[in-house]
Amino acid sequence: MPILRYLILTLTVLMSQAAIAASADGAVGMVLDLQGSGQIRERGELSKLQLLAYLKPQMRIVLDAGSKTSLSLYATRTVYQLTGPAVVEIGKDRLNLIEGKAPVSKHMAEKLVVAAENTKVIPGAYRMRSFAPKIVIVTPENGSVLLDKRPTFSWAAVESGSYDIVVKDDADKPVASAKVTGTSWQLPPETVLNDGQVYRWTLSYASAEDGKTHGIAGHFSIASQIDAERLAALRPAESAAIEEWILYAAMLQNRRMLPEARLVWQKIVRQRPDLEKVQELAQ
Repeated sequence: MPILRYLILTLTVLMSQAAIAASADGAVGMVLDLQGSGQIRERGELSKLQLLAYLKPQMRIVLDAGSKTSLSLYATRTVYQLTGPAVVEIGKDRLNLIEGKAPVSKHMAEKLVVAAENTKVIPGAYRMRSFAPKIVIVTPENGSVLLDKRPTFSWAAVESGSYDIVVKDDADKPVASAKVTGTSWQLPPETVLNDGQVYRWTLSYASAEDGKTHGIAGHFSIASQIDAERLAALRPAESAAIEEWILYAAMLQNRRMLPEARLVWQKIVRQRPDLEKVQELAQ
């Protein structure tokens, strides 16, 4: 993918990070599905109703005619499916119907809801830690937590050529290195990465354009065995409703398990290609 795309994506993410994190403060629930359109009324201001929007007390959801949405409340471990036209006011542990047909409610897996509480979903992924604009990291995203102990390292670059890649543990001891032609490299099978360990990697190359050596650096960690087991226990059944899969993916995103989250977002997109925000997260 073009390097410019990643530069633009990273800038957008960094600019929105603080606003998104702040919006999660005081949240009592989240929008877990949306078909159609609606608005959020909060403190006299109107904004567009969106998937993964946070719900706060005294906020009003105005759903347009023919539209549908699923609103979760953490306190009740329940999803409320609403059909427009309708207006509801968000309470800490209830939905107050103002206009329209009463919502249909259904309970969600308690462990999953508890794990996803206070989730702060960042649209897109952190995919750059660059010392020069000639090359950017694609995967593993910086700060991500991996289940796969044999990850594939990939990057986008302006120039083609050979690259020197080195992977080190948190004691700065090299665990693998290679000279690579192309823009991806998979850790060799004989290299063993440890559960719960942080790893850093560097990539460098000599530019044919300016004769200088350019480099980037990234870091990631391997999930602990306990976290991997908890994650497996939280994963919804294949037949689970879309709301559970979205909540699960949001929880993974919040925990920086970005490769796993991306796979789940991609699964959701295959079922619901109409969800534009999910398409962004699935990239």
